[in-house]
Amino acid sequence: MRVYITTLLLLLVILGACKPSESTYAPEEHLSEREQKEILYTTIRYLGHLPKKGSHENKFEERFDEYYSKLALDYTLEAYHQADGYEYFLVSRIAPSFKVKKVATGVKMKRDSNGEVVFYQEVFRTWKFEVPEMLEKGLMLFDKMVKGEDLSPYYIANSGEEEYIEFPDGKIQYDTIQRRWIVKSAQDAISLN
Repeated sequence: MRVYITTLLLLLVILGACKPSESTYAPEEHLSEREQKEILYTTIRYLGHLPKKGSHENKFEERFDEYYSKLALDYTLEAYHQADGYEYFLVSRIAPSFKVKKVATGVKMKRDSNGEVVFYQEVFRTWKFEVPEMLEKGLMLFDKMVKGEDLSPYYIANSGEEEYIEFPDGKIQYDTIQRRWIVKSAQDAISLN
């Protein structure tokens, strides 16, 4: 009996070792703390709200550096993946609410050899959720985004009673040229930020 149990345990250990390792999106598995902060600082002028007297035309001016440096501290890098020359990441921030709630944004980005952003797209932005629900839904959507899967079943028009993605929707889309969410109307487009 003892030999049988020992053999069974040994077999389980061998099978466990042969199991393919699951990919993890934990930022700390891929990036140093400095690199994580660098991603937030590099993208905060796209992710964050404009400062007072700021516009999309002048938001990169040096006079707003302090504002954006402080604003980046409000964001948390929740997930990260790199593939096919692109970086994918999920960031969250606290959203106004009576309870502590956060929104998450899934981003696809490409930087050149100097670290300059050459492509930037906010693929989705979730509704505001309490943290456990934001993480569950945000990471599920992030995984689908990384794998190139269709996210439209999670748009508000298609998700029924369950909320997942607030933007994009039928009226609000992300413009990769202007690098911001825009509301498209019949006449023109206006910016959300």
